Amino acid sequence: MKIDSILAPERTFCNIVTRSKKNAIEKAATLIAESMLSLDAHHVFKKLIEREKLGPTALGHGIAVPHCRIEGCDNIVGALFTLDSAVDFAAYDDTPVNIMFVLLVPIHEVDNHLKAMAMLAEKFESSKYRENLRGASSGQELFERALVS
Repeated sequence: MKIDSILAPERTFCNIVTRSKKNAIEKAATLIAESMLSLDAHHVFKKLIEREKLGPTALGHGIAVPHCRIEGCDNIVGALFTLDSAVDFAAYDDTPVNIMFVLLVPIHEVDNHLKAMAMLAEKFESSKYRENLRGASSGQELFERALVS
């Protein structure tokens, strides 16, 4: 699986203003719903928070991948955000998060959900990739940098 199969420029946002993990997820849900009219922001937020309560979605190195299965989603949908200031996601390495990749998955999708998570984990393991994303100054630039391996 490649990142461009789940990410689009209209779901890529640079330097969103946040105060906390909950606030970051709420803003992400709103921005995703604005670009995908089939999704309700409140419902997306609720499902992401429910999943977050099961355990942190932080990968370490300042990265979090909040994700959930959700009704009304026909394909796996990704959204990429850099945050204006890092927030605590209870990461195993105690590093606050300033890059968040939200993943919304159709209810019955299993195999591609696992493939998407594995692809993201591999990409975000690279310090060069992470720093390249952190250097973006616009959503379009962030999108373009996200496509680079």
